[in-house]
Amino acid sequence: MEEYDYSKEVQLEFWSELCEVGNTTSESISSEKKSFAETMPFPKDKAIKSLDGNALIEEIRKAAKNEQDLTLQVIELIAEINRRKIFLKLGFSSLFDFVTKDLGYEPSSAMRRIQAARAIAEIPELREKIADRSLSLSVVSQGQNFLNKKASDSGKKISIAEKTELFKKLENKSTREAEKELFKLAPELCLKSKEQEKVLSENLTELRFVIDNETKEKMDELKLWMSHQNPDMTQAQFFKVMVEKLHGQLVKKKSNQNKSTDPSQIEQDASIICAEPRNENLKENSKEKPSPIGAQRLSQNKPSRKKSRYISASVKKLVWQRDQGCCQFVDPGNQKKCGSRYQIQFDHVQPFRHQGENSVENLRLLCGKHNRFRD
Repeated sequence: MEEYDYSKEVQLEFWSELCEVGNTTSESISSEKKSFAETMPFPKDKAIKSLDGNALIEEIRKAAKNEQDLTLQVIELIAEINRRKIFLKLGFSSLFDFVTKDLGYEPSSAMRRIQAARAIAEIPELREKIADRSLSLSVVSQGQNFLNKKASDSGKKISIAEKTELFKKLENKSTREAEKELFKLAPELCLKSKEQEKVLSENLTELRFVIDNETKEKMDELKLWMSHQNPDMTQAQFFKVMVEKLHGQLVKKKSNQNKSTDPSQIEQDASIICAEPRNENLKENSKEKPSPIGAQRLSQNKPSRKKSRYISASVKKLVWQRDQGCCQFVDPGNQKKCGSRYQIQFDHVQPFRHQGENSVENLRLLCGKHNRFRD
């Protein structure tokens, strides 16, 4: 029988940190009496091959336990980073952005850890449940997502006691069993959360979501209305037509906003917009001037005009063009720019409450989170 080629085995990623590759030969190891730690000085292929079956099982269990401990530590660190909002200081618009882009987690793995971090922040007892494996990350993520949907659907805050009770029902359940349990509690809510996105190829993505009957009737009516152009329109084709129509409107709106993109023209327009407004009603050469006493009475009776927060459309357009429609927050340490286009808001560089002007020079674009973070 041919000898098995162990060079094709997948090696542990952290192996190089645990052992130093040396010149020691396999003769220096007694086959069954020495622990895995004593085999560390060997090259990884020989070290693994030198283990008998029992030792191999023992060490994989130790590695799995260490991995769980490290995962729990990662979750606790994420929870604290979220509590302090440190990811905003680093220029990330969301905790998810930080965990995926800075820490390098895949989106699904990142979301499981974030959901677990939020859960243990509210219910510290869940830490022990995750540690003793009675609650997996996937199940905790399912429960947390269910609670978020329920709060959003009802418009009411879910109490800690209710959340604790839910996670008790999910203990020692697999992902599938937990899904069934949640469906029994709120079938309609679970159907709403059946939204999925799966990449099939370089150019194709599968979308799955649930819609209500009213939306379905409207969709069918629109498909009938467009049946002359496409008598056998599929759901995917209908979705594409609607997206292209709305996107065309967005592109047209953007092109209208970006007609004047010349920097010198923008600067000239800004200087005109930011200039002091004229009062056409005042006539300096008027022959009739009030007496000093009359002027004093008028000034006493005239109410003081409150400064307005109103920003003219022209100023907004210039600021939007200059900042290219994205968040301008920059981390002073690593100079990382946020660049998010989500919930973009106009922000005063010198705050409005400190006499900041509604001028192009004093305005910038920030995402909602960085705008609130700055306050």
